[in-house]
Amino acid sequence: MSRFYQVARALAAYSADFDNYQPLTEYFSSWANVDNPHNRYLPMLLQPYVKDWTMFRCPSDPNATDEILGSCHGRPPRNQIERLQCYSLTTNLGYNYAYLSPVACFGVNQCGDYLYGWRNNPAHEARIRTPANTIVFVDSVWFRNTRTGAPEGGGNWVVMPPCRFWRDPRTNQSVDTFTMLYTPVRAHRWYSYGIYCGCSDWAGAGWLLQSARGWCLWLEFGGTWPWHRRERMTVAFADGHTKAFTPRQLTVGCDARPCMNGFIVDPETYMWDMDDYY
Repeated sequence: MSRFYQVARALAAYSADFDNYQPLTEYFSSWANVDNPHNRYLPMLLQPYVKDWTMFRCPSDPNATDEILGSCHGRPPRNQIERLQCYSLTTNLGYNYAYLSPVACFGVNQCGDYLYGWRNNPAHEARIRTPANTIVFVDSVWFRNTRTGAPEGGGNWVVMPPCRFWRDPRTNQSVDTFTMLYTPVRAHRWYSYGIYCGCSDWAGAGWLLQSARGWCLWLEFGGTWPWHRRERMTVAFADGHTKAFTPRQLTVGCDARPCMNGFIVDPETYMWDMDDYY
């Protein structure tokens, strides 16, 4: 909890230095820029405020060591920038990027341009209606062994929320809460792992719950992981306070179903969104 608190305070300091906007999830789309020396991930942006890379690691994660994380999952870093990129990708503090700094492309032709076609749209703090009830970081996992289900490789710098759509009772229309930062422009694709896990890329993989299989097993709880006793994970909120939750408690206000097929049923208690759409 102390580490989560310190990184959450670093995020607040970073935001204050950049006109009160949340930090970018990353500069470029990660899957095509793992060798890009100019790419920067969220932890790399916050590290100058934190100073210590161990603050980005959960003490209960046996894989969160320099030796394991520095191996880059079989791709040893060739320089210090790549080593820091590895440390950033495998932080245990999974960022609630879908709401705070979503990554999307606009138009079919742009989705093939991983350098410039995908972009972030970070939220201004004024958009966060209830900072004390808005998740910023959750304990995360990089991968789960497809045979044993055991966590491997440290954490993941992003996590997925359990729900995405809300049905407006006034109009009975579905509202896509991810698009609030991009309104009125509709993204063609989202950085959501949907197409990799048998889900619609537009809807996103979300929390696959009991349907997660193979490579997608790590997304059973959206990439979050209960490293601590009594199956709890640490959570940091936008106002800087931290608390321990179970996976079920993180779905409060949401009818969590595979592939984000469940609706947000109570925006007031749902802790992932910014409460700015109703």
